[in-house]
Amino acid sequence: MTRAQVLSNPWKQRLGLLTRQSPEFYESAEAVLDTPHAVAIRAALDELGLSGMLCVQGVPTIAMLQVEEYDPKRVVDIHGALWNQGLASLLLVLTQDTVRAFSLARMPQREWGDDFDRRCLVVTLDATMQALEVSNIIYGAESGRLWKEHAEYFNSKERIDEVLLGNLNASHQELCKASLSTDAAQALLIQAMFIAYLEDREIITKEYVEGATRKKADSFSALLESRDVKLLKTLFSTLREDFNGDLFVAPCSFESASKAPTVTEAHLDVLARFRSGREEMAKGGQFRFWGYDFRYIPIELVSAVYDRFLGEREDERKAQGAYYTPMFLADSVVSQLWDVLPTTTREKGHFLDPACGSGVFLVRSFQRLCEHWRTTRQARTIRWDSLLSILKRVHGWDLNGSAVRVAVFSLYVALLEEVSPPDIRAMVKRGKLLPELWGKTLVRRDFFVDPEKELDSFEVLIGNPPWTSRRGPTRASLAWSKKNDAPMPSGEDAWAFVWKSLKHLSPGGLVAFLLPAMGFLHNHAANSLEARRKLVTESKIVRVINFADLRFQLFDGAIRPAALIIFGANDRPQASYKFDYWAPKADLNLQLKRMITLSSADKLTLSSSTVERDGLAFKHRLWMREPDSKLFAYLTRLPNLAALIKDFGGLKRRREDTHGKWVIGQGYQPYHGSDSASSSSYYMSKFVGQLPDLPIEAFCRLAQPVDGLEPARSRRVRRLGFEAGFSGPRVLIPRGVETTQWRLRAAYTEDALTFQHIIQAISVPEGQEPRAKLLTAILNSRLALWFAFHGTASFGTERPEVQQAELLNLPFPDINDLPDPKRATEASKKLVKLIQREVERIKGPFELRSADDILSEIDRLTYDYFCLSDSEVTLVEDTVTQIIPATQPHQGSYPQLWKPPTQRDRESYARTLISRFDGWLREGVKVNAALEASNADLAVLRLSLASSEKDYVEERTESLQSTIARLAEHIHRPLDGNFQLLPDLRVFVDTNLYLIKPMQMRFWLESTALADADAVANELETVADIGRDRSQAL
Repeated sequence: MTRAQVLSNPWKQRLGLLTRQSPEFYESAEAVLDTPHAVAIRAALDELGLSGMLCVQGVPTIAMLQVEEYDPKRVVDIHGALWNQGLASLLLVLTQDTVRAFSLARMPQREWGDDFDRRCLVVTLDATMQALEVSNIIYGAESGRLWKEHAEYFNSKERIDEVLLGNLNASHQELCKASLSTDAAQALLIQAMFIAYLEDREIITKEYVEGATRKKADSFSALLESRDVKLLKTLFSTLREDFNGDLFVAPCSFESASKAPTVTEAHLDVLARFRSGREEMAKGGQFRFWGYDFRYIPIELVSAVYDRFLGEREDERKAQGAYYTPMFLADSVVSQLWDVLPTTTREKGHFLDPACGSGVFLVRSFQRLCEHWRTTRQARTIRWDSLLSILKRVHGWDLNGSAVRVAVFSLYVALLEEVSPPDIRAMVKRGKLLPELWGKTLVRRDFFVDPEKELDSFEVLIGNPPWTSRRGPTRASLAWSKKNDAPMPSGEDAWAFVWKSLKHLSPGGLVAFLLPAMGFLHNHAANSLEARRKLVTESKIVRVINFADLRFQLFDGAIRPAALIIFGANDRPQASYKFDYWAPKADLNLQLKRMITLSSADKLTLSSSTVERDGLAFKHRLWMREPDSKLFAYLTRLPNLAALIKDFGGLKRRREDTHGKWVIGQGYQPYHGSDSASSSSYYMSKFVGQLPDLPIEAFCRLAQPVDGLEPARSRRVRRLGFEAGFSGPRVLIPRGVETTQWRLRAAYTEDALTFQHIIQAISVPEGQEPRAKLLTAILNSRLALWFAFHGTASFGTERPEVQQAELLNLPFPDINDLPDPKRATEASKKLVKLIQREVERIKGPFELRSADDILSEIDRLTYDYFCLSDSEVTLVEDTVTQIIPATQPHQGSYPQLWKPPTQRDRESYARTLISRFDGWLREGVKVNAALEASNADLAVLRLSLASSEKDYVEERTESLQSTIARLAEHIHRPLDGNFQLLPDLRVFVDTNLYLIKPMQMRFWLESTALADADAVANELETVADIGRDRSQAL
């Protein structure tokens, strides 16, 4: 392709790129050094002739082409190539004063026409008349707003990975229908993809195919369309001689010792359709489709897609607990590990993925090792013998032989990607080009079955080990863990992988595993806490990234929350140490661009001693900021329910009487018949089937009526449950959190009724009814939900529920335990009266009163009871109304927390921020706030020291670009231009403090202002005391 113009300064000015440099913005292939996706970026700049590539967090995002005259045919070709790369989302074509923005998520077409523009052209802008819209393109991509506003152009189902997966699945089904086994069909597809790759990259040419087939075919497609099976075998024989015996033993087979399956003409028909790449096979075909081209598809994407393809067999996937790792997540893991690797490991270290699947982690590791080699030696090319040396450092093991075969294929392609086609063709003439990997560095083996020899050791172990226990008590992981006294809470294989990985580490080595967040970070069961303490003492954690909030958007088919834990051996297990703890939040970029935002606002530091001491340390710091921590600490110091209430199970085991005690227990477990998998035995209940039965659907908060309830159909139960909870004064509490109103639910009742174990009952001694009603009211309050959100394991990380043991941690102080007994007494009386009124209401005539009004009154009185300040109430209200509804969003959701703040929101933030400075600065010094500049994605808030107060104003006297450029002159350290990643950036100029903030509600909450004020106050005071001009970036 013709080389494009260099991106001119006027266009850089218009797009806000003048100050952008690598690794954010690339204009030449020479500048692409030691960065993720380096091969793809170089190809886009060199082979496709692009003028520039903008990356967001290392991921190619916006491709730019500046040309004198608009050439539709060239745009169609570039669009198709970039779509095949599967990385960038937007192509900007810049001609004279016109910007054309094309979606790279839309399937490309073979030819230009009105249909291409209709489907792919997102917007056309005049750079002069629509300068503001042009200047906001980059900011919109970084915030995710651009993808949201034009969501119809960025449908994930049209991405290359989805189309390729669909065609793989369709081809596999058709091959199996044509009498091939699953393994044979998968082998044939791997072989076909490798030949397609060799042909698309022109490693094998028309002349090569003609020579191998004696001029009976001039391409792989022509060979397949000829339906000549013998000709295919002839091509395989030549490929086996020239490349490697592993991959081309025979069609459908990698094993020379066994007979290959029979290939038929019908199989070649399926491969011909797959090879053409110009139709969606599962949807009946679209022959105007530009098609996929293995010359451009990154091999790591192919590896990830094939991993997902192998995982389509649901029964095997569940049995092994193995879920495919999408490419964007594998990239994040490798990049995070790479950041903390010592130079010696990058130069000489050996890598192992002990559950490698199709090799996506191995491919990315190999590519990063190659990039490091280039960077340190300042060379664009790597000698073949050096490449083979690097490849020998990458090892993979897996139980699934088919997956290991894909890993072999993936690494072969990754190896060839590093060499130019002419050089490869020259080496092919020497024969046996590719090294043996199968059975050498890539092995089908169980990680827990060690050979007789000494354990292999590696500098790096990386991957996504199985998360669930494989069935069977004799599995190797369980036996190994038992032999080595290694805890496996819940029989979780991931724990066994962690312990054994430490045995394989060379001195100074590191492990980087994706692991289940619930079991490793949050579960507070005794055996989980013991295992967690062992992990932080026997290993030395370097970094934990808790992906819990991204739960529904990381893996297709797996909804358990994940965490990346990077750790090594600990040679000083008694000494405390610090490590990074990052908790990224879901946002538009993750939902639409498949990109994980690692904002500075979500990065903390934890100590190992804190984790040892606090079983919920990771959960507490998932959403808490400093003001929240102070409020949580205050509530935790108060007496809790556990100080008052006894557990029925414990009393029963000790054979203690429940009479006269506050006791909590669960309802009965229903009996499902003799065929039930859980139990075939049952009990006959004295209450179930006799008393009215309360299904969870009929539960009513505050006061529980019995009218209309019928007894259960049978007296048979699997477990009797807490039978004292079926009558007398008591509080009923369902285990789940109500997500329509985001509250816990509790109801007071004295009527006899039964209920299942999803409901818990707190029985109340005679004479304690008023206090039980007080408890009922408090449990329904937002304060109770706030405490449960921060103080329980599952709520906010996995399931919206509060277990019985966690419920007992909720604060329930007596009047005299509180700092203002008079205020608490008045609130207590009103809360009790309110519940009593509800009890009477359900038994009397209907009274029209809004449930929301009642709950609002409960909230207000509960705040009074606990003597909370206005700012503490703000923390609770913001968390319940804004943060909790936005946690763990599903695909397609758009929570309020992601939306832009209104002017009223911004003013409330500023007012709250300023109010926190009262009393902190010396007398006579005031702080005024003004919004100096903004666009749809960012705002610059100015805080000024003055002698008198002024109202908040929004000035906007200059553009956001101009304001940021002016402030950048006072930032005396390297700084990326993506301020979405730096929501806490502060810049001092004279006696003004500037806050550059993303225009997302999360960063403009009043509770955020409370946290920001703590961070800013000391700095403002210092400036006021110095009393002279100062310019400093903080």
